[in-house]
Amino acid sequence: MHPGILSVLRCPSCKGPLEAGAEPGTGATCPHCGAHYSTKQNVLHLAGSGVPKPTARTVSQFGASWQIHDHLADYQRRQLQDWMAPMELGDLSGRRVLEAGCGKGRHSVVLASFAPKELLSVDLSEAIYLAARNTANLDNVTCVRADLLDLPVEADSMDVVVCLGVLHHLENPLAGLRELWRVLRPGGTLCLWVYAREGNGWVVSLVDPIRKGITSRIPTKLLRPLLLPLSSFLYVLLKFVYGPSTRKGAKRAKWLPYSLYLGYISKFPFREIEHIVLDHLCPPIAYYLSRPTLETWFDGLEPAEIHYRWHNRNSWTVVARKSSRGETA
Repeated sequence: MHPGILSVLRCPSCKGPLEAGAEPGTGATCPHCGAHYSTKQNVLHLAGSGVPKPTARTVSQFGASWQIHDHLADYQRRQLQDWMAPMELGDLSGRRVLEAGCGKGRHSVVLASFAPKELLSVDLSEAIYLAARNTANLDNVTCVRADLLDLPVEADSMDVVVCLGVLHHLENPLAGLRELWRVLRPGGTLCLWVYAREGNGWVVSLVDPIRKGITSRIPTKLLRPLLLPLSSFLYVLLKFVYGPSTRKGAKRAKWLPYSLYLGYISKFPFREIEHIVLDHLCPPIAYYLSRPTLETWFDGLEPAEIHYRWHNRNSWTVVARKSSRGETA
């Protein structure tokens, strides 16, 4: 565990500061209330008790999905850069960074390569153990198992907070956003990527009811083979229709629905397409957030600067800077 990160971690029970265990790898202790938090497979456990049932089911489904699709690949670096734009990954250098919802650590590896002083990778699912394994050789990464709705992190302590594809799976996304904003220091930057309501009308109307009523109730390991025909059909459609029609230099077929996004993912291998299908259909909780909703939420936080980008016409990237002390938003 990076000593700089330990200094900003807080006890989930009493919110007091933590001290390292007597021996390396023995976790952390709260001198105020006496609570001890263990380390397992290089992951510090700071998750509080009493996780609501829908959250527990979502965490379980995603944890199983990430363990099935545990691969890392070069294209994930480009995907991360696309999701975070216009924020530059080079801006992470020398900063204290929180990755809120790291999954298997596919982004942790990339974020760490841009030399943040400290990277705190947090996830509530068992995929956090994959993240710890994938970042085991990186001395600037600390993996913590914790709830994003109750982050065991000191207020105003993180220079950058990155939350990609996670907020819309929280039971209370607004509360999650406020928690991310709480730990961000004045003058710090939040980079958020979420499902958009705009451009996803057919998903909300046709796919989401199936997810809510059927597929999210099926254990992920059983759901994966059941979705194999759908994943295979989509892969063939991407490779033989959307890929050729949307590649650079080709005249895009305007009649193709969802062409910007499907053209974008047409470059991915089958395992990634299968993962995308599974991730969209396995979670009990998923929200599609409109720009007006996001604007209302962020207006309440009074950022000094904010930028919205409609990525691939089906998701929103929001980059917001927290006002410095004395600065008028």
